Amino acid sequence: MLEPQIRFTNASDGVSICYAAVGQGPPLVKAANWLSHLEFDWHSPVWRHWWQQLSQDHLLVRYDERGCGLSDWAAEDFSFDTLVNDLETVVDTIGLDRFPLLGISQGGPVAIAFAARHPERVSKLVLYGTYNRGRDLWDTSPSSLEEHAALQTLMRLGWGRDDPAYRQILAAKFVSGATKEQIEWLNDLQGVSTSAETFVKLQDEFGKVILENHMTQVLAPTLVLHARNDAVVPFQEGRRVAASIPNARFVPLEGKNHILLEDDPAWPVFLSEIRRFLGVADTSRRTPVSATPRHSAVGVRPVDADVAAEEASREARSLITGMDDISLSRFDVVPGYAKYDEEVRNILKDARQKIAEGLQQSSGRRDNHFFWAASGSGKTYFVQQVVASLPIEVRLEVCYQELNLAGSTQDHFLTGLEELDRYNGPCLCLIDEVDAKPGETWPYEALLPYLDAALSRETGLVFVMAGSSGSNISEMKQRLAARPKGADLLSRIPGVNEYQIPPMGLGDRILVALSQFRQAGREAGRDVQSVEKLGLYYVAVTPRLANARQLREFAVRAVQRMPHGEDRVKYDHLFSAGDEENKEFYMLAVPAASDLVNRYVSVED
Repeated sequence: MLEPQIRFTNASDGVSICYAAVGQGPPLVKAANWLSHLEFDWHSPVWRHWWQQLSQDHLLVRYDERGCGLSDWAAEDFSFDTLVNDLETVVDTIGLDRFPLLGISQGGPVAIAFAARHPERVSKLVLYGTYNRGRDLWDTSPSSLEEHAALQTLMRLGWGRDDPAYRQILAAKFVSGATKEQIEWLNDLQGVSTSAETFVKLQDEFGKVILENHMTQVLAPTLVLHARNDAVVPFQEGRRVAASIPNARFVPLEGKNHILLEDDPAWPVFLSEIRRFLGVADTSRRTPVSATPRHSAVGVRPVDADVAAEEASREARSLITGMDDISLSRFDVVPGYAKYDEEVRNILKDARQKIAEGLQQSSGRRDNHFFWAASGSGKTYFVQQVVASLPIEVRLEVCYQELNLAGSTQDHFLTGLEELDRYNGPCLCLIDEVDAKPGETWPYEALLPYLDAALSRETGLVFVMAGSSGSNISEMKQRLAARPKGADLLSRIPGVNEYQIPPMGLGDRILVALSQFRQAGREAGRDVQSVEKLGLYYVAVTPRLANARQLREFAVRAVQRMPHGEDRVKYDHLFSAGDEENKEFYMLAVPAASDLVNRYVSVED
């Protein structure tokens, strides 16, 4: 049983691109589309059957589009050529020379453009529900344009909201006939896949795509599939694609779903056609690979997912069983940022103390700090909360500057640094994604003089440099040392000022959940005083609740379901009425976790 291995690479402009590989056999590369999140998709009833089935006979390679999922949300360049370049970056990183390529929906134009640009690298091309000219050219009648504009406005304003009316419209377009669970997952996917602003930018960019002059350059044998009544991309656009590629075969599918669901009559037809086209046996009845993705470094052998999941479940049950009264402030590194592990918590408290001391005195030494932090560990929020926790008289004097190297142009980066020169008081500057833009010489050349400035400055100047490349701080330092001026930059950081923030563990997730329940209660005018242990167990073992943003949305909905006068979050409050997952999880969990039912953890700030 295999599980996806999630890794990161940097595009030519420094933007971090997250990719994942799972399965055995020859490679199959999927071009990114906008409604995606590598971890979330793997568990989603909307997408999981796609990836589990396609990885049966292939090493399935997926990646999150820039600005989406686990890739860098701070990206600024969303031009179509850049998106095609990102696909090239991923396959070059993995070392794939020639491979079949899959393009779904918005991923289709990217796959077509790559196949036209690199005909020697694409052995076969599979396209589903896609187009070769953007939405702006499909139907230019006033009524159609008005309808499209209204839908775009609705999606932008309703993006990620828990609004039944909005969810129903979105579901009708993408997955007509979906279950309540599938609709809720689709809605949740919006919030974790990208922001409303990025959604609009991507829609605008793909809306004006014109590839019709490139179609004859696609030399690979091509299979084009399209649902006859697709409500997102018209059927005739799929036929147009097939007619434009010299060696293409078109397969119409019965139905109207833009995303084929597992119980769609067209789904087994889709699988059979693809497998026959790619030259593999139909294995659709085989047991799919595990639905539990785990982060790992390159070269780490996957662990059996069932064993890993059972170990995590046992750890969660043991941890929660021993919890009765939790004072959140006991686990604070700084107010609002907590760590369950005592060693990690104290290391970060030391870092907080050093940063604060550097701001409050002119030390005559370099006050430069270096953090490796796993994705989703909240490194930026940690630094922000360090500033917020300073005594009021100090905080009012501090100039706090955040510069994200991945999202900065050279001019923007230099301007941000120069702001520090113009301020006479103490300054704290966070250089986030300091490991971005590996091919450029200017970032570290510009930064080095400022890292020495504290030696002669009359007021405190503290730099915090943070990144997440590699699997630990040593790997990130090796990568930085190989870059122009990288060794010089590292020499400006005292060894005692290097820190590593691990991914959120089970204890961290429980603390974040308790904190979010309390916060959601305050915002709703409710005093949440306790949470049922079975509910915390659900949070701890449910992969889609793996980061603070997802937990935040989840907590708000749970508090909304609490009846008036109730101060306890019960297990049932975690689910909408009639949600089948409630009963399914309960029936699976209770035999081993009966001591968590109707038992509560009391929580206070």
